[in-house]
Parts: sequence; C-alpha cells; structure tokens
Amino acid sequence: MKIESVRDILEWTIDFHEQLASCLTHCEPNNSEHSKMAMEYLIAHEEHLAALIKSFSVKAESGELETLFIEYLEKNPIILHDQCDGAFEQKTDSEIAAVVIEQHQQVIALYSYLRDQTVIPHHKELLDSLLALENQEIVRMAQGLNRFQDM
Repeated sequence: MKIESVRDILEWTIDFHEQLASCLTHCEPNNSEHSKMAMEYLIAHEEHLAALIKSFSVKAESGELETLFIEYLEKNPIILHDQCDGAFEQKTDSEIAAVVIEQHQQVIALYSYLRDQTVIPHHKELLDSLLALENQEIVRMAQGLNRFQDM
C-alpha cells in the first residue's frame, strides 16, 4: 500500500493490527498452552487496537484525512502478515512478545516520522494522539504479558 495521506496511514495501521491478529490466530494451535494464552491475549489486544484506530478515522475531519505525506515505507518497510508464514509457531511467549513489540515500535517510528513532517497544528495533534495510543498500548501489552510469565 502506498502511503500518501493520513487516511492511508490509518487504513494501513488498521490492516497492520488486523493482520498481526490473524497471523497470531493462524499460529496459535502449534504452540504450548502457556504460549497459546499469551497469544490469545495478543490477538484480543491487536483487535482492540484496530478498533481504536478505526474510531480515529471516524472522528477525524475529512480534510485532515486527505493531507499528503512523503513516502516513508519504501525506505523503512514494515512487513505486514498478509500471508502468515508461521512466524509465531513453536515460539515461547517471550519470543512472541518480542516480535510483536518490535513490530509496534516500527509503527511508532512511522508515526514519529510523519509527525515531524507535518506543519499543520491539528495534524500534529492527531499524530500525537496516535503516538500516545501506540506507546500506551505497548506498555499495557507488555504488562499483561509479564503477568502471563508470572503464572
């Protein structure tokens, strides 16, 4: 997907979270019970994030969504799991968490880059909100996964 506008960014991010949830679901049967519980938590978390990002696109003003941005993903590709390659099969819950968190950090890097490129204050506010959401959710996800490891 070519990222040209804020609308594209939001759609891409929704796809990112949905596809990550789908890949986790696909790989879930091939893991230990403990890892399956962690994966179910991550699946619910990714689905929740996709819904939150959808709400941003509903609440944003139409003109705001059409703002154009410089292409970022060509230089810094983030691989979406549109065709799950079993990336999470036979991994421990710690290994799964590390991969998921690293992917989220790439999304945060995208948002940070785009925020630095924009000059319109309400666009910065939108991207600041998206950044805060992703950062907050990584912390929440990590805390939840830590609870699984304590079990």
